[in-house]
Amino acid sequence: MAKKQFKAESKRLLEMMINSIYTNKEIFLRELISNASDALDKRHYLSLTDSSQKISRKDLTITIEADKANRTLVIEDTGIGMTEEELEKNLGTIAKSGSAEFRAQLEKAEKNIDIIGQFGVGFYSAFMVSKRILVETLSAKEEQAYSWSSSGEDGYIISPITKETVGTRITLSLKEDTEDENYSEYLEEYKLRELVKKYSDYVRYPIRMEVTKSIPDPTDDKKTIDTKEMETLNSMVPLWKKQKKNTTNSTSPSSMTGRIRRKSFTTTLKEPSPIQRCCSFLPAHRTTSITRTLSRVCSFTARVYSSLIRQRIFCRIISASSQVLSTAMI
Repeated sequence: MAKKQFKAESKRLLEMMINSIYTNKEIFLRELISNASDALDKRHYLSLTDSSQKISRKDLTITIEADKANRTLVIEDTGIGMTEEELEKNLGTIAKSGSAEFRAQLEKAEKNIDIIGQFGVGFYSAFMVSKRILVETLSAKEEQAYSWSSSGEDGYIISPITKETVGTRITLSLKEDTEDENYSEYLEEYKLRELVKKYSDYVRYPIRMEVTKSIPDPTDDKKTIDTKEMETLNSMVPLWKKQKKNTTNSTSPSSMTGRIRRKSFTTTLKEPSPIQRCCSFLPAHRTTSITRTLSRVCSFTARVYSSLIRQRIFCRIISASSQVLSTAMI
């Protein structure tokens, strides 16, 4: 397949990502997991509205695989997948209204503010740690699977491939270590576990990874042997369902607002409906990401309102430029 070129603005953003001096590179994993969670939401909704697309909730998962020998990190989901057109639209072009502003902020940023999370260009953040990205995907809507591969600024290639299962598999070929950056740490079990807990613990689908555990040696009581087993890394419990005594500012759901500096609190609302808890976030600086984030959440929850009723929660989010009040079924 012929190599395609990124649009001008996308290419400029990629150049900044690849050569970034942005210090918080670890957020790439949060962004890819967030995208995977969105894909799982879409497939869950599809299974509720299309009888031919039924899938068990336990089969909606995100898997992380680290290969130290080949220096690759894989994030795979069993979500809705992407068609060739969607690959082109979602990965070949940055169509976010805030992308120009993001570029300006990134170029002049002096403080380590999480502007990537705020401006919604998350997939491209993977180029901060990767020299090449391969995306393999099969849409629930089609029988033909496709791959998307790119080394960055020089463009990308979309090709038909064979893939048996619906979903998306993203393979990152990590950059070589330098004096200033240790990219190899993103292949370490302890680091991946730490990042999932820090940024994605609330994600409502299991994030699984093969981990090493020590068990008693059956031949010698004084020794242990290492074994590999799959483990779920996240608690899947959102902040508003946790007991107040078990929450602190550091346990706030990081990717809900792109780790915006904020004050937060929870309270109980006394209403005649099954409302139990309210989460409020007050940013310390102006941002437009809150509205976009809430819009994405409500877009899904509103669609499944008639099919999936669990708990009614009010989320009130106040920013310097807007005030949003939305009711969502979680």
